[in-house]
Amino acid sequence: MSPDWHQRLLSLLAPWNLSTPRLAAELTDLGDRSRVWRVESDNGPYVAKLTFDAPAFVEPGLRIAAVLDRAGIRTGAPIPTLDGGLCRPVDRPKGHPWTLALHAFIPGAPLDLTTDTAPEQAGDLLGRVHHALMTLPDVPQPAGRMLAYYKGEAKRLGRRRGAALRRALTAIADFRTRAPLSEGVLYGDPAPEILQDPDATALALIDWGSPSWGPLLHDVVSWQLFLAARQPPEAAPAVERRFLTAYRARRPISEREMDGRDLLLDLHRAVQDAWTPEPPTDAGA
Repeated sequence: MSPDWHQRLLSLLAPWNLSTPRLAAELTDLGDRSRVWRVESDNGPYVAKLTFDAPAFVEPGLRIAAVLDRAGIRTGAPIPTLDGGLCRPVDRPKGHPWTLALHAFIPGAPLDLTTDTAPEQAGDLLGRVHHALMTLPDVPQPAGRMLAYYKGEAKRLGRRRGAALRRALTAIADFRTRAPLSEGVLYGDPAPEILQDPDATALALIDWGSPSWGPLLHDVVSWQLFLAARQPPEAAPAVERRFLTAYRARRPISEREMDGRDLLLDLHRAVQDAWTPEPPTDAGA
């Protein structure tokens, strides 16, 4: 980080009125969506996050994280400014403004997904998150609608590259005419940032930068795949079952709704395939 940007970031933190703020370290490489820094101050440690998007698209996730944190699920909740706001726009010479937010610092390390208890821990956490977001009053609405977004992506990708995505979306729409498919606020990120505190007694789910509204089974499928990818192939089916058992203990799902899981799995794969760059063609062919 250049010295000029170092000073600018400290000045942008003024609305939070921190006592003697100083940047301890950058916690991310140069990302394509955001940059994150550890901030030390006389008030305590914090995390500053600069998101490369306008406040209208960032603030809903901050409000969702705050609601969950108040309900007892640690999220690295946003710290309000002196006037009660959760973020500030960062003007740029060209294009829409970016967004700066200050978050509570969550001590701990990423959950070791290879341990024997990880499937149950992750399943319990996601079940608690979904249950809370479905039952708490006044849960903020996320900025995006997942299925509508993917429908637009399928159109943008064109007839050939978007074909699998369109088939998956059509199958989901057909299923919903015959069986329930619970919708709600999704965490959204297929690589959940789960932290375990130093005493290994509690988990936190941080980085609520991409929540959306859609079938809750989408998060379930994404987390199962994320866990299974970090286990030997022969252990993956058992890991997925154990995760799902723990999840359903917190948010029961009927077997009829569970029949839709494979459709969300197809959607996940179609999205991954659609966004995988095509190999270069042989110009001489």
